[in-house]
Amino acid sequence: MTLTTNDVITEDFVRETVEEVLQENLVYRQAFREIDATGIQSNSYTFNIDNDDMGSPNVIAEGEEFERDQSSVSQVTVTFKKYGGEVAITMEAMEDGMIDFKAREVEDLARSMAEKLNQEAFEELDANVDSTTGDNDDVLSFSDIRDGMVAVRQNDYNPDLLIVDLDGYGDLLTDSNFNRATESGDEVVATGEVGQIAGMRVVVDNTNEIADGNGGFVIDSNHYGYELTRTPVSTNEYEDPERQADIMQIFTRKAWKAIFTEAAVKIDA
Repeated sequence: MTLTTNDVITEDFVRETVEEVLQENLVYRQAFREIDATGIQSNSYTFNIDNDDMGSPNVIAEGEEFERDQSSVSQVTVTFKKYGGEVAITMEAMEDGMIDFKAREVEDLARSMAEKLNQEAFEELDANVDSTTGDNDDVLSFSDIRDGMVAVRQNDYNPDLLIVDLDGYGDLLTDSNFNRATESGDEVVATGEVGQIAGMRVVVDNTNEIADGNGGFVIDSNHYGYELTRTPVSTNEYEDPERQADIMQIFTRKAWKAIFTEAAVKIDA
């Protein structure tokens, strides 16, 4: 959404800008399923996790009672954090036709928020994977990806997402097993998705978060973990008379939690 010097920055503009920019920074957040926690009336959320330790059925002799069994349950609690920022739209900016400059500041604020949320998702993922695979030859190859995929499948999960860094993406461009998905157009660009390999969507991390050379993550995004939203990304406008400015805020309350860490593997190529 482009503003001209004759326009004003409204709360609608801020909200639309935030929504648009957030869609550009979904790389690591794609590893998590979403939970709407807006109605729980609490600053924390508790998962009840089936430990999958139920016994096997036994042979029952004639007239004997069945053996009763059930899985035990573990509880995992996550606490929400509030993320936010604001930018001032001064009287001088409005009077001197600097609205386009202030609009860029709003966009920069929205992008900073998006990057922060993506960073939070990365830190949860990076700290909670079942294992690391790869041959450490500084080249992300199909065999590296295959090993990661096999490791996830051995844990009875179905990997559907591969996140790679820029160097790893460069390696994939020379690999005949990599299929470029260009038919999705702008949607591909917005989400970071650039193709498919071994039945998994390939998403590129442009922030170089994955350290130590070429690498990535193989993930079953349907089971790995959750992104919980206590307060959706929202905007707020208020006046600051002492500064003769209108203040535009953006904020949200969220949390990320890896539940089944064996559903993700890190690749150290």
